[in-house]
Amino acid sequence: MKNWKRISMLVLATGLAASSLAGCGETKKPIDLNSKTPSIEVMTSANKTNSPGQESPVVQAIEKHLGEAMSEKYGKQYDKVILDIQWVVSTAYGEKVTAALGANEYPNVMLVTARNSSIIQNSKHGTFWDITDYFQKKDDKFKSEENPEGYVYPELAKANPVINKNISVDGRISGIYRARTIGRQGMTYRRDWVENLHKKGVLDFDEPKTLDDLDAMMKAFTENDPDGNGKKDTYGMIVTTFLDGPLNNLAIWMGSPNEWGYDEEAGEWKPWFMSEGYFDAMTKMREWYQAKYINKNMATMDANDWDSEFLNGYGGIQIDVADRARRNATNIAEKNPNAVVDVIGYVTDGDADPRVLPTTGYMGYYVLPHQTVETEEELDFVLSVLDECNSEEVVDLCNYGIEGTHYTLDENGKAKIISEDSLTKDYQDLNQFSMGLAGPYQLTTAYANKAAEKVQQVYDENEQWAVMNPMAPYTSDSYAMSGTQLDAIIAEAKTNYIIGNLDEAGYKKAIDQWLKMDGDLVCQDYTEAYENDKSNYKDGKLYIPETSKYKFRF
Repeated sequence: MKNWKRISMLVLATGLAASSLAGCGETKKPIDLNSKTPSIEVMTSANKTNSPGQESPVVQAIEKHLGEAMSEKYGKQYDKVILDIQWVVSTAYGEKVTAALGANEYPNVMLVTARNSSIIQNSKHGTFWDITDYFQKKDDKFKSEENPEGYVYPELAKANPVINKNISVDGRISGIYRARTIGRQGMTYRRDWVENLHKKGVLDFDEPKTLDDLDAMMKAFTENDPDGNGKKDTYGMIVTTFLDGPLNNLAIWMGSPNEWGYDEEAGEWKPWFMSEGYFDAMTKMREWYQAKYINKNMATMDANDWDSEFLNGYGGIQIDVADRARRNATNIAEKNPNAVVDVIGYVTDGDADPRVLPTTGYMGYYVLPHQTVETEEELDFVLSVLDECNSEEVVDLCNYGIEGTHYTLDENGKAKIISEDSLTKDYQDLNQFSMGLAGPYQLTTAYANKAAEKVQQVYDENEQWAVMNPMAPYTSDSYAMSGTQLDAIIAEAKTNYIIGNLDEAGYKKAIDQWLKMDGDLVCQDYTEAYENDKSNYKDGKLYIPETSKYKFRF
């Protein structure tokens, strides 16, 4: 039965690829490189209903800048480079990409937001340009003080190789990613509570550093009246039905792999919820729950109530994205001006090095279809334009608009946004078009509060300790078919183990059910995908980094 299903999935994937590849060459939109105003059509996602078009002064400023940059690079006059941006609402974007693949009607540059089987197969079959070798391409004629290596595309050369690996297919790169903060996770907490308890002699630190410190905080926030109101009405950590925020971060801190790790004994890649570190993290949360350091309604509390418990002074810790600290520091001031909100990126497990749960580092990537970027000359021009779109000038225009019109600079050189709606819509959503490979740049928004400044410090420090997901470049046809059911099995088991409805034997039964429901095929898919990627071999031998080798309990 499973072999038949496996063949069927491969046939389905091949069929998707064949349908999207059929009729190549039917629709063409040539780029007129002889025009003084060449136009590049870009399809990307929009979060707003009124995204900027050609009438926007910000779009016009970007196009003028691109014209000047291309004139300098190619030694010919370009008055401007038109960015014909086709905005598609984000909720319907995946359908639009599917329609483009099925009809073989592409823009010159197309954002891909989901790496599904169809995208993977089209990448393998050459629908999109393979630009792997272009990121580090050099030419002596481009050497300068700013570009001593002579990179042909100096901004693209700054792309993070780890993130490029994450979007690769069989070790080859078909796109330019939209950069997102890698080290975004963190722990928001009431620093004033910690300081109060420090003064009382209950805690011996002002900022937690280790898991032992976190244990002590959880207990003290629950038992030692951290807000000083004489009532036992507070607790340690707020947990909602979005269990993965706190649990997955805690698991990484305690030695779990990030989603997938290699079991040397089995010679197979396995999911993190089968590892020792992950089970230890669930057990730690189980202990906290039983001690009432976590809210008793964690299995039913809606994630929308996460902040209200914090803002109303009931729970003192949230483990999620670090930026939650900035928002809550702003909002809590209205309720309690004496409250102090702080954030850290991680705690360590004893003397071990820090470990941080990262994002993938990107949110979609831009592909260049062969059908609409037909020649090497056109490819070079489009890559040059996209390279310049990653320059400081264009990134700032996309994120802030025009200085003096859309923002001013404070005494520290930070941007202060002029936020009238009539001005904001001049550049709203351009940050969705922007890639920002080399960011963050010098221009940043003025910090709303001290917590916001600390958030940026957390982002910067977290990146060096990120534990990346080694399976990020790969997909599983088995998971595509059964993922919803498989995820539900584990989600229910995790929650029930933490709240005490399952013991270890019960959790193991859930793992066995996951394996029988084609979880074993998912493991096989990822193991084969890793082994089939030629870039994972060194000197002819399959290379498994030490950071990918973990102990597995199940």
